[in-house]
Amino acid sequence: MAQIHFRPGVPGVLPSTWLIRPETSAKAPPVLAIHGLNREVELMADLLARQADVTGRTIILPVFDRNSWPHYQRAACKKRSDWALLALLRVLRDEGWIGAAPPDISGFSGGAQFAHRFTWLYPENVRRLCVVAPGWWTFPDTRGSYPLGVGMENLGGNALAFRLRANIGRFLAREVVVMVGDLDVMQDKNLRNDADIVSQQGANRVQRARSWAAAMKRAARRERVRPNIRFQLMENCGHGFADCVANGGLASAFVPVVSEKSKTLPKLGKHQIEEVA
Repeated sequence: MAQIHFRPGVPGVLPSTWLIRPETSAKAPPVLAIHGLNREVELMADLLARQADVTGRTIILPVFDRNSWPHYQRAACKKRSDWALLALLRVLRDEGWIGAAPPDISGFSGGAQFAHRFTWLYPENVRRLCVVAPGWWTFPDTRGSYPLGVGMENLGGNALAFRLRANIGRFLAREVVVMVGDLDVMQDKNLRNDADIVSQQGANRVQRARSWAAAMKRAARRERVRPNIRFQLMENCGHGFADCVANGGLASAFVPVVSEKSKTLPKLGKHQIEEVA
Protein backbone atom coordinates (compact mmCIF):
# COMPACT_ATOMS: atom_id res chain seq x y z
CA MET A 1 0.00 0.00 0.00
CA ALA A 2 1.23 3.49 -0.85
CA GLN A 3 2.72 5.50 2.00
CA ILE A 4 1.87 9.18 2.51
CA HIS A 5 4.61 11.35 4.02
CA PHE A 6 4.65 14.99 5.06
CA ARG A 7 7.75 17.11 4.48
CA PRO A 8 7.74 20.49 6.25
CA GLY A 9 8.85 23.50 4.24
CA VAL A 10 10.34 26.92 4.86
CA PRO A 11 7.73 29.73 4.85
CA GLY A 12 8.06 31.94 1.79
CA VAL A 13 10.92 29.86 0.38
CA LEU A 14 10.01 26.19 0.15
CA PRO A 15 6.44 24.87 0.30
CA SER A 16 5.55 22.11 2.72
CA THR A 17 4.78 18.96 0.77
CA TRP A 18 2.78 15.76 0.97
CA LEU A 19 4.56 12.91 -0.80
CA ILE A 20 2.94 9.64 -1.85
CA ARG A 21 5.40 6.84 -2.42
CA PRO A 22 3.95 3.69 -4.03
CA GLU A 23 4.51 0.27 -2.51
CA THR A 24 6.29 -0.87 -5.69
CA SER A 25 8.02 1.96 -7.50
CA ALA A 26 8.33 1.94 -11.29
CA LYS A 27 10.95 3.85 -13.28
CA ALA A 28 8.36 6.40 -14.28
CA PRO A 29 8.65 10.15 -13.71
CA PRO A 30 6.85 11.57 -10.69
CA VAL A 31 3.65 13.59 -10.84
CA LEU A 32 3.19 17.04 -9.35
CA ALA A 33 -0.42 17.45 -8.18
CA ILE A 34 -1.29 21.12 -7.61
CA HIS A 35 -4.18 22.05 -5.33
CA GLY A 36 -6.96 24.57 -5.88
CA LEU A 37 -7.67 27.78 -3.97
CA ASN A 38 -9.33 25.87 -1.12
CA ARG A 39 -6.02 24.04 -0.54
CA GLU A 40 -7.59 20.63 0.21
CA VAL A 41 -4.22 18.92 -0.19
CA GLU A 42 -4.79 16.15 2.35
CA LEU A 43 -8.05 15.20 0.62
CA MET A 44 -6.24 15.07 -2.72
CA ALA A 45 -3.54 12.87 -1.21
CA ASP A 46 -6.12 10.43 0.16
CA LEU A 47 -7.94 10.25 -3.17
CA LEU A 48 -4.75 9.78 -5.23
CA ALA A 49 -2.92 7.29 -2.99
CA ARG A 50 -4.42 4.25 -4.73
CA GLN A 51 -3.40 5.67 -8.12
CA ALA A 52 0.20 5.83 -6.94
CA ASP A 53 0.12 2.05 -6.42
CA VAL A 54 -1.68 1.46 -9.74
CA THR A 55 0.95 3.39 -11.68
CA GLY A 56 4.05 2.93 -9.51
CA ARG A 57 4.57 6.69 -9.57
CA THR A 58 5.59 9.03 -6.76
CA ILE A 59 3.11 11.88 -6.33
CA ILE A 60 4.22 15.28 -5.03
CA LEU A 61 1.59 17.58 -3.52
CA PRO A 62 3.10 20.97 -2.60
CA VAL A 63 1.16 23.26 -0.26
CA PHE A 64 1.19 26.92 -1.33
CA ASP A 65 -0.08 28.34 1.93
CA ARG A 66 -2.13 31.55 1.95
CA ASN A 67 0.38 33.58 3.96
CA SER A 68 3.43 32.82 1.83
CA TRP A 69 1.84 32.48 -1.61
CA PRO A 70 -1.61 34.12 -1.60
CA HIS A 71 -1.66 34.37 -5.42
CA TYR A 72 0.30 31.21 -6.22
CA GLN A 73 -1.98 30.43 -9.19
CA ARG A 74 -0.34 33.19 -11.24
CA ALA A 75 3.08 31.45 -10.93
CA ALA A 76 5.11 34.57 -11.82
CA CYS A 77 3.54 36.68 -9.09
CA LYS A 78 5.01 39.06 -6.50
CA LYS A 79 5.76 36.12 -4.17
CA ARG A 80 7.13 33.76 -6.80
CA SER A 81 5.43 30.40 -6.46
CA ASP A 82 7.21 29.26 -9.63
CA TRP A 83 10.60 29.77 -7.99
CA ALA A 84 9.37 28.00 -4.87
CA LEU A 85 8.40 24.93 -6.91
CA LEU A 86 11.73 24.89 -8.75
CA ALA A 87 13.48 24.98 -5.37
CA LEU A 88 11.29 22.14 -4.08
CA LEU A 89 12.13 19.92 -7.05
CA ARG A 90 15.86 20.51 -6.49
CA VAL A 91 15.52 19.58 -2.80
CA LEU A 92 13.49 16.43 -3.51
CA ARG A 93 16.10 15.29 -6.03
CA ASP A 94 18.92 15.95 -3.56
CA GLU A 95 17.05 13.97 -0.87
CA GLY A 96 16.40 11.03 -3.19
CA TRP A 97 12.63 11.30 -3.37
CA ILE A 98 12.69 11.68 -7.16
CA GLY A 99 15.14 11.23 -9.99
CA ALA A 100 16.39 13.63 -12.62
CA ALA A 101 13.56 13.09 -15.13
CA PRO A 102 11.10 15.98 -15.57
CA PRO A 103 7.81 15.32 -13.74
CA ASP A 104 4.31 15.44 -15.09
CA ILE A 105 2.25 18.29 -13.65
CA SER A 106 -1.50 18.08 -13.03
CA GLY A 107 -3.51 20.91 -11.54
CA PHE A 108 -7.10 21.36 -10.41
CA SER A 109 -8.94 24.72 -10.45
CA GLY A 110 -6.46 27.33 -9.15
CA GLY A 111 -3.82 24.61 -9.38
CA ALA A 112 -4.58 24.27 -13.09
CA GLN A 113 -3.98 28.00 -13.48
CA PHE A 114 -0.58 27.55 -11.87
CA ALA A 115 0.21 24.34 -13.79
CA HIS A 116 -0.24 25.70 -17.31
CA ARG A 117 1.58 28.96 -16.51
CA PHE A 118 4.48 27.14 -14.83
CA THR A 119 4.79 24.75 -17.78
CA TRP A 120 4.75 27.65 -20.23
CA LEU A 121 7.50 29.42 -18.28
CA TYR A 122 9.63 26.28 -17.83
CA PRO A 123 8.71 23.78 -20.58
CA GLU A 124 11.96 21.88 -20.14
CA ASN A 125 10.92 21.04 -16.57
CA VAL A 126 7.58 19.34 -17.38
CA ARG A 127 6.94 16.14 -19.33
CA ARG A 128 3.12 16.13 -19.54
CA LEU A 129 0.49 18.69 -18.52
CA CYS A 130 -3.02 17.98 -17.25
CA VAL A 131 -5.16 21.04 -16.50
CA VAL A 132 -8.56 20.58 -14.87
CA ALA A 133 -11.23 23.28 -14.56
CA PRO A 134 -9.26 26.49 -14.03
CA GLY A 135 -11.29 29.66 -13.60
CA TRP A 136 -9.31 31.50 -16.26
CA TRP A 137 -6.30 31.02 -18.50
CA THR A 138 -3.26 32.66 -20.04
CA PHE A 139 -3.89 32.86 -23.80
CA PRO A 140 -1.37 33.17 -26.65
CA ASP A 141 -2.77 36.65 -27.28
CA THR A 142 -0.56 39.73 -27.52
CA ARG A 143 -3.46 42.10 -26.81
CA GLY A 144 -3.38 41.35 -23.09
CA SER A 145 -0.45 41.37 -20.67
CA TYR A 146 0.40 38.44 -18.40
CA PRO A 147 -1.40 36.58 -16.87
CA LEU A 148 -4.24 37.24 -19.36
CA GLY A 149 -2.00 37.04 -22.42
CA VAL A 150 1.56 37.37 -23.71
CA GLY A 151 1.56 41.08 -24.54
CA MET A 152 3.68 43.80 -22.99
CA GLU A 153 3.67 43.84 -19.21
CA ASN A 154 2.48 46.84 -17.26
CA LEU A 155 5.31 46.43 -14.76
CA GLY A 156 8.87 45.24 -15.04
CA GLY A 157 9.40 45.67 -18.76
CA ASN A 158 8.58 42.93 -21.23
CA ALA A 159 10.94 40.13 -20.14
CA LEU A 160 8.11 37.84 -19.07
CA ALA A 161 6.13 38.44 -22.27
CA PHE A 162 9.27 37.73 -24.32
CA ARG A 163 9.86 34.49 -22.43
CA LEU A 164 6.30 33.27 -22.98
CA ARG A 165 6.43 34.06 -26.69
CA ALA A 166 9.81 32.37 -27.05
CA ASN A 167 8.65 29.26 -25.18
CA ILE A 168 5.34 28.64 -26.92
CA GLY A 169 6.66 26.07 -29.39
CA ARG A 170 8.38 24.06 -26.64
CA PHE A 171 5.35 24.41 -24.40
CA LEU A 172 3.10 22.87 -27.05
CA ALA A 173 5.55 20.08 -27.93
CA ARG A 174 4.12 17.82 -25.22
CA GLU A 175 0.88 16.06 -24.35
CA VAL A 176 -1.62 18.53 -22.90
CA VAL A 177 -4.86 17.24 -21.40
CA VAL A 178 -7.66 19.76 -20.76
CA MET A 179 -10.54 18.56 -18.56
CA VAL A 180 -13.66 20.08 -17.05
CA GLY A 181 -16.94 18.78 -15.65
CA ASP A 182 -19.96 19.20 -17.90
CA LEU A 183 -21.89 20.67 -14.94
CA ASP A 184 -19.15 23.18 -14.10
CA VAL A 185 -21.08 26.18 -15.43
CA MET A 186 -21.95 27.95 -12.16
CA GLN A 187 -20.80 31.47 -11.31
CA ASP A 188 -19.11 30.76 -7.98
CA LYS A 189 -17.13 33.22 -5.84
CA ASN A 190 -13.74 32.08 -7.20
CA LEU A 191 -14.67 32.52 -10.87
CA ARG A 192 -13.34 35.84 -12.13
CA ASN A 193 -15.80 37.66 -14.34
CA ASP A 194 -13.81 40.68 -15.53
CA ALA A 195 -15.15 41.95 -18.84
CA ASP A 196 -11.90 41.21 -20.70
CA ILE A 197 -11.83 37.61 -19.44
CA VAL A 198 -15.46 36.94 -20.34
CA SER A 199 -14.99 38.48 -23.78
CA GLN A 200 -11.85 36.49 -24.53
CA GLN A 201 -12.58 33.18 -22.80
CA GLY A 202 -16.30 32.75 -22.14
CA ALA A 203 -18.75 32.95 -19.24
CA ASN A 204 -17.93 29.71 -17.37
CA ARG A 205 -15.24 27.08 -16.93
CA VAL A 206 -16.55 24.81 -19.69
CA GLN A 207 -16.53 27.60 -22.27
CA ARG A 208 -13.13 28.82 -21.11
CA ALA A 209 -11.52 25.38 -21.31
CA ARG A 210 -12.84 24.87 -24.84
CA SER A 211 -11.70 28.34 -25.90
CA TRP A 212 -8.19 27.86 -24.53
CA ALA A 213 -7.74 24.40 -26.10
CA ALA A 214 -8.85 25.77 -29.47
CA ALA A 215 -6.59 28.83 -29.19
CA MET A 216 -3.57 26.71 -28.30
CA LYS A 217 -4.21 24.36 -31.21
CA ARG A 218 -4.25 27.32 -33.55
CA ALA A 219 -1.07 28.63 -31.95
CA ALA A 220 0.62 25.24 -32.41
CA ARG A 221 -0.19 25.28 -36.11
CA ARG A 222 1.26 28.79 -36.43
CA GLU A 223 4.41 27.52 -34.71
CA ARG A 224 4.46 24.48 -37.01
CA VAL A 225 4.15 22.19 -34.01
CA ARG A 226 1.84 19.21 -34.28
CA PRO A 227 -0.66 19.84 -31.45
CA ASN A 228 -1.18 17.09 -28.92
CA ILE A 229 -3.99 18.75 -26.98
CA ARG A 230 -7.00 16.74 -25.84
CA PHE A 231 -10.19 18.21 -24.43
CA GLN A 232 -12.18 15.92 -22.14
CA LEU A 233 -15.60 16.76 -20.77
CA MET A 234 -16.31 14.79 -17.60
CA GLU A 235 -19.95 13.74 -17.52
CA ASN A 236 -22.10 14.45 -14.45
CA CYS A 237 -19.32 16.40 -12.71
CA GLY A 238 -19.36 19.86 -11.19
CA HIS A 239 -16.50 21.84 -9.66
CA GLY A 240 -15.20 19.52 -6.98
CA PHE A 241 -12.07 17.38 -6.95
CA ALA A 242 -13.71 14.50 -5.08
CA ASP A 243 -16.71 14.64 -7.43
CA CYS A 244 -14.48 14.46 -10.49
CA VAL A 245 -12.49 11.54 -9.06
CA ALA A 246 -15.64 9.60 -8.13
CA ASN A 247 -17.73 10.32 -11.23
CA GLY A 248 -15.32 11.52 -13.93
CA GLY A 249 -12.38 9.14 -13.67
CA LEU A 250 -10.08 12.03 -12.83
CA ALA A 251 -7.49 10.05 -10.87
CA SER A 252 -6.34 8.10 -13.93
CA ALA A 253 -5.86 11.31 -15.93
CA PHE A 254 -4.27 13.20 -13.06
CA VAL A 255 -1.79 10.37 -12.42
CA PRO A 256 -1.71 8.27 -15.60
CA VAL A 257 0.05 5.03 -16.34
CA VAL A 258 3.12 5.84 -18.42
CA SER A 259 2.96 4.13 -21.78
CA GLU A 260 5.21 4.71 -24.75
CA LYS A 261 2.75 2.99 -27.08
CA SER A 262 -0.07 5.49 -26.79
CA LYS A 263 -0.47 9.06 -25.63
CA THR A 264 -4.19 9.26 -26.29
CA LEU A 265 -6.92 9.36 -23.70
CA PRO A 266 -9.23 6.38 -23.31
CA LYS A 267 -12.72 6.97 -24.70
CA LEU A 268 -14.78 6.57 -21.56
CA GLY A 269 -18.00 7.89 -23.08
CA LYS A 270 -19.14 9.06 -26.47
CA HIS A 271 -19.42 12.69 -25.37
CA GLN A 272 -16.41 12.84 -23.07
CA ILE A 273 -13.62 13.51 -25.54
CA GLU A 274 -14.16 16.20 -28.12
CA GLU A 275 -12.02 17.52 -30.92
CA VAL A 276 -11.60 21.25 -30.47
CA ALA A 277 -10.61 23.01 -33.66
